[in-house]
Amino acid sequence: MSNQQAVLRIPEVAPELKEVEIVPEAVVAGDHPTVLAMADSLSTMGISVTLIHPYKEIEEIVAHMRGLMEADEEVSKKYAFLCEKVAANKSIKVMNEATVDGVSGWWGNFSVGILQKGTSVTLKTSGIAVAYKGNPVLPEAFSAKGIKSFSGFLAQFDMRKGALKEATNPAKRVAFVLDVDGRDEKWASVTALRFGAYLKGFGSQVYILCRDFKVSVDDMEREYRLAREAGILIFKYRDYPRIEGKRIIFQDASAVSEKAPLDVVLDDVDAIVIQEKVVPSKGQEEFLGWLKIPQEGGFVGPNNPQFVGRTPKKGVVVAGDTWYPEYPTDSYTTALSAAAELYKWIGRGTYQVDIQRVAEVDPSKCATCLTCYRICPHDSIRIERYGERNVYITKGEKEGAAWEAARVKVETCNGCGLCASECPAKAIQLVYYPDLEVLEFLEKT
Repeated sequence: MSNQQAVLRIPEVAPELKEVEIVPEAVVAGDHPTVLAMADSLSTMGISVTLIHPYKEIEEIVAHMRGLMEADEEVSKKYAFLCEKVAANKSIKVMNEATVDGVSGWWGNFSVGILQKGTSVTLKTSGIAVAYKGNPVLPEAFSAKGIKSFSGFLAQFDMRKGALKEATNPAKRVAFVLDVDGRDEKWASVTALRFGAYLKGFGSQVYILCRDFKVSVDDMEREYRLAREAGILIFKYRDYPRIEGKRIIFQDASAVSEKAPLDVVLDDVDAIVIQEKVVPSKGQEEFLGWLKIPQEGGFVGPNNPQFVGRTPKKGVVVAGDTWYPEYPTDSYTTALSAAAELYKWIGRGTYQVDIQRVAEVDPSKCATCLTCYRICPHDSIRIERYGERNVYITKGEKEGAAWEAARVKVETCNGCGLCASECPAKAIQLVYYPDLEVLEFLEKT
């Protein structure tokens, strides 16, 4: 039998379950409208909610809905209704003019620092839901003086239906310019298709210019087909389009060969909608840093696409632009998924964890280098004084002995093995499959 076959046949370790008590309470924080959806959903499921937002009144969360949110009447009405519902809900504590000023702890025992009107308070909670708005930034390729002076120039994230058409004077020719920063973002393609179809209803001619149109979203193939049938023209360009006043000049990559480049000219364009890149706000950057999520791109979603709203840290969920810039209907759905995910962790009063499938530290080998403490994605490792209050006392040592070493909190450990693989002192083992046991099994088989 090969070693690979032997590993596959290592017997399963019987679980050893420990029941953990969880208080059904959560902090919902941020400035994105989806905080209303998460707060309402969690409260409906019986969770005690504290809603933290930076505005003077809760109604301003809806008033500050920017761009895509404002442009969708159905979603705008839904959030306005949610705002009234949350404000009237006595089981939701609303903290106005408040921001998160640091987070520590772990699932079931988080400490959230809150700064409200110059006063700092700390709130204990079992779970956290966050939704920040991103900051839209125009691509450098389109920051030229001539572009800024064009009155018909708009940014996609700040686009509104009213800005593109008036009841008596709808825009006749509208061009969406995507992918100008080489960013592969599906929300831009979704928005261009849906707003393009809306504008076609007013008789506007719509052009979409992109490097690569993204249709890998639910039902996008159908919308793409309907858009083409409606007469929306979609071009793939080679190099960045040149914009000269109301004229757009580009090379059509889908129709022009390398040997015979040909410029395509769109004249008399009434409105040019440029895809912005959305970067994290300050609060979002700090939060992602605490989650130990890569900052490139600034969103949780691309790093965790299989589980909507979930983060690497148990008991913490995200929505809004903290998850990913989305079309408003999709963003609302993400918020509900995030709330359901959080309820799974904190809504039952108790939770069972398998304390066999965790990492364990040998304190006699630990060098307190803090490597495991820094890299643990679940914040499950603490530095404690062994012999005073730690259960992992090395055999043969006196009960009164005390020295600093790492300790794994079994209730939050996910058994990923990252700490064991990175520990330079080889002081950490996974309880369920220690290296020596695996080697012994391989030798026997």
